[in-house]
Amino acid sequence: ITHLHLLPVYDFGSVDESKLDMPQFNWGYDPVNYNAPEGSYSTDPFNGEVRVKEFKQMVKGLHDNGISVIMDVVYNHVYDGAKFCMNNTVPNYFSRPSGAGSGCGNDTASERSMVRKYIVDSVNYWADEYHIDGFRFDLVGLIDIDTINEIVRTVKEKHPNVIFYGEGWDMPTELTKA
Repeated sequence: ITHLHLLPVYDFGSVDESKLDMPQFNWGYDPVNYNAPEGSYSTDPFNGEVRVKEFKQMVKGLHDNGISVIMDVVYNHVYDGAKFCMNNTVPNYFSRPSGAGSGCGNDTASERSMVRKYIVDSVNYWADEYHIDGFRFDLVGLIDIDTINEIVRTVKEKHPNVIFYGEGWDMPTELTKA
């Protein structure tokens, strides 16, 4: 193989990291913290340094064996819009609570300037810090085109070979009404 596509591997909400001795599974499409590796994949989910170190070791091991790493990213919604840290900081800014596109009721308002900056910075963080070789965007149509274009432009400035692709659903949102 030349590439390994990882399902979402940043912190997601449906696995109880305090009960890793019990079998649990989730696809990871319920993001909580976009910038931290998922704890249930770590030997010590309560130590952020271990999460980061082990994730970087995994990527390096794959690269050392000639395998590029593609990361599935879910910036189009969060696990719980009411509890999401950004929505608690600035209520009703990060999410489109009425958004019907994802079916979660808390679609990300990527068209808002600080949300766009957060997403762009997050993707660049994964490319810079973890040396991710590509990104697959879940429900990419729920993210505005200006945000996607800025992500691609800024990542490719430092990492010209990073690849991008998205799940192409045509879903009704405030973006399509404009």
